Amino acid sequence: MKDLVQCTVSRDDFQRWLDWGNAPLTICTGEKAVTMLLKIEKKPVDYLYQTAVEADGSISWRNGLTFCGVHDIGKKTLYLSESLTTILTDGQAPFASKTIPSVVDEICGRINQCVEETIANDRNNLSVQEVTSWQAARELKEYLEDGAHREAIDWFFRGSEPDGQFHSGYTLGNLPEATFMAWLQNPEGLIQTEADQHIKINQEKFLLQFLKNDALVAEYQAIVQNTDSPLHRVKAISEAIKTSGAKTVTVTVQKNGEELSFRIGTTPLRGRYNSYSTSHIAAADRQEFERLFGRGTNYCAEDITRITYGKKTLYETPPIQAEDMAERIEMGGMQLG
Repeated sequence: MKDLVQCTVSRDDFQRWLDWGNAPLTICTGEKAVTMLLKIEKKPVDYLYQTAVEADGSISWRNGLTFCGVHDIGKKTLYLSESLTTILTDGQAPFASKTIPSVVDEICGRINQCVEETIANDRNNLSVQEVTSWQAARELKEYLEDGAHREAIDWFFRGSEPDGQFHSGYTLGNLPEATFMAWLQNPEGLIQTEADQHIKINQEKFLLQFLKNDALVAEYQAIVQNTDSPLHRVKAISEAIKTSGAKTVTVTVQKNGEELSFRIGTTPLRGRYNSYSTSHIAAADRQEFERLFGRGTNYCAEDITRITYGKKTLYETPPIQAEDMAERIEMGGMQLG
């Protein structure tokens, strides 16, 4: 079973059928019969099945039964498949209404919460303190060499910061019958058992997450603190363009002592890469760009001094402080005076 959704009953006649009805129940939308429900007892619950209804409201021997829900008789709780939920919650007089989250979401959420409370964001609560398997070692090596930096850039451009916290990743691809029945009869016991098992078999995986978190936070902080990094200019340009809503802007660049202003579509300026293709520049301006800076030459964020939209300046190179300017002039061997 993919998943079940807990629902509350909205109509007394439907509740009476769930509690005491023996005959099949035909569900209608207006005057049209859309499906027929049957109950089969499997203590302490009833399993619900549905079958298609013919155009004249009858059933055919070609029809099959499809499992579509569970009614817990003692607790008076109802769990429906997504397909039946759609039918029963529709219309002006719905038979039921959804209760969020789904059973799979609820179980996974509570197991992950239990795991995270047990680990308490402390790697000392793990039984392993080093990565030993070759798969995990290779994954960590690749992440340290490149993955952490790339992910840190993603966080930087999203404008949010990685929390560096341990997060459990327990998931259920579907809802096994045994798991669901255990959940109905002893939810706390199921949560604890599954959480303990998840922790037991994922010790090295959890440690790997701690080590990756260390690398990611370090990379992110390095990017944020290095304000001279081109990434800061690329981000400032991208955010200025996105905020403006402009489709075409005028860009001024300076390269090799030459300056050129040209109109360009904003698509390449919305990205996060420090290299902008000239293919979006109008043909006449592109020819002048190639004459000044060379054929096949692109430009980068450091080359852009100003971006305007009409008479409005969207971006301008941050002014160089006097001390920084003096230092650069001195490093360049130039004299003031």
